[in-house]
Amino acid sequence: MDASSGSRALSAVDDLVELLRLAQSAAERLAEEVYGPAFEHAQLISRDMQRLRRSAQTLKSGIESFVSREENATVERDHPLRRQGDRAPAPK
Repeated sequence: MDASSGSRALSAVDDLVELLRLAQSAAERLAEEVYGPAFEHAQLISRDMQRLRRSAQTLKSGIESFVSREENATVERDHPLRRQGDRAPAPK
């Protein structure tokens, strides 16, 4: 993972967290305006958004740790780490 890839991953997870925050807020505002089945549905969506936000926050922490480890490993090895499948086969 190079620096630009790490930056894009961090930016994407930040966007995801913000999008879910906005969606939860909209569902909560909607629940305040309606009643009956629509209210229950809006509350259900709001709870789902809250659960997804917590999951996205956990993902964000994991991505931040991953990017940090990858960047440190890159500096130590002086080359970007690659996935096992990206490596060229050993010469025969």
